[in-house]
Amino acid sequence: MSVVIPAYNEQNNVAAVYEAVRESLAGCEPCEIIFIDDGSTDATAERVRGLRTRDRAVRLIRFGRNFGQQSALLAGLEAARGAAVITLDCDLQHPPELIPRMVQAWRNGAPVVQMIRTQTEGAGFFKKLSSRIFYRFVNMLSETPVVSGAADYQLLDRAVVDAVLQFRDRYPFLRGLVGWLGFPAIRIEYVAPARYRGASGYTLRKMLRLSLQAVIGLSSKPLRFSFYFGLLTAIFCVLYAAFSIVGLAAGRNVQGWTSVIVMVTFLGAVQLVSLGIVGEYIARIYEQSRGVPRYVILETDEAGVAREVHQAKN
Repeated sequence: MSVVIPAYNEQNNVAAVYEAVRESLAGCEPCEIIFIDDGSTDATAERVRGLRTRDRAVRLIRFGRNFGQQSALLAGLEAARGAAVITLDCDLQHPPELIPRMVQAWRNGAPVVQMIRTQTEGAGFFKKLSSRIFYRFVNMLSETPVVSGAADYQLLDRAVVDAVLQFRDRYPFLRGLVGWLGFPAIRIEYVAPARYRGASGYTLRKMLRLSLQAVIGLSSKPLRFSFYFGLLTAIFCVLYAAFSIVGLAAGRNVQGWTSVIVMVTFLGAVQLVSLGIVGEYIARIYEQSRGVPRYVILETDEAGVAREVHQAKN
């Protein structure tokens, strides 16, 4: 059994998360707990090294800089050696005490155990609203629906992990990739407690970027929407041109200044939005063609020895 925990500036949470996970895994030997330090600027890596001195089941993977939670999760999946892999955040908002239920569902034959957050204790209005908009936006434009409330708290069988690792996306979206594979999934609902300590690293900008990453990485619908929107706009323009011609033929003056300005502005906006959508897809193709690594590992633990590896994962 492997547990993958991405961490970014979580020095105050590492020990508490470790203790909670270790207690939950008491009957799941052998096991390993992999912390991925996603370019933290605090003492996160030092705290994990301290845990490793007394528990060799703890492993550390440290990035050279912040590559993002999704890349950290993929690095953990690639390093995991267990027959099943559990992923959870390093803030105790993914309750480790539910791990035994996840493991039991897996042992009963479920290749995917997806945890579904029904609510978050202490979450403000903006947090609830942004989360609701995120799932609505992704499901509206994606060809692979994501269950509302699903987070990166899940258990994946080794077969699922191996299938996920076949994807070489520069900007992966793990929840979407797992859903796209189509493995049978068991869902378990939970109430997320308030964050244990510290502030969340998921800013509004990062959430917007993740939304765009999820949609573009899982679907080509935005391209088709821009085409249909442009087609409807063209039809509207033809109808308006016909109206103007008929009016002129009938000897009526067609007031055109305001309507022309509105039409030109509208068409310009449609063109810019369409170009932006196309540009995002082209940018992804460009970065994929360059072979840019998803992350760079600065330090890892292999065979009980921490060493500098300076290796890039494609």
